[in-house]
Amino acid sequence: MFAAPQLNGCAAANKNAAGAAPSDAPLATAPSRGEQLYATHCLACHQADGGGVPNMQPSIIDSPWVLGDPKALALFVMSGGFDSSARKESAVDNVMPEFRQLSDDDLAQILSYVRQKFGSAAGPVTPAEVAEARQL
Repeated sequence: MFAAPQLNGCAAANKNAAGAAPSDAPLATAPSRGEQLYATHCLACHQADGGGVPNMQPSIIDSPWVLGDPKALALFVMSGGFDSSARKESAVDNVMPEFRQLSDDDLAQILSYVRQKFGSAAGPVTPAEVAEARQL
């Protein structure tokens, strides 16, 4: 029987405490900062899949806001959504809270995550774009 050569004890070093070789299973990756912030500020209403809650909170999957201009999206989220008569007459008329209190970087992280995850991989949003939107 053929035995694999040991190279300076490397085979022994690649065993776990129980003496078994490490698993070939892929390591789970930690959630991104944007995903963590989404979970904190957005998940309860828009859900993990971005589908929202029917007749309560809208889906953000491929929504025009998510796919559109990053500065417009940032302004929309900072203002808690725009209060329009069309929105008041819609089936989904719950009001989103304002997120103006978030830093430019944190908001850019959330919006970049949302655009990547629920916006057909739309481009990221930069803190500079959020800062510009904040001045509008």
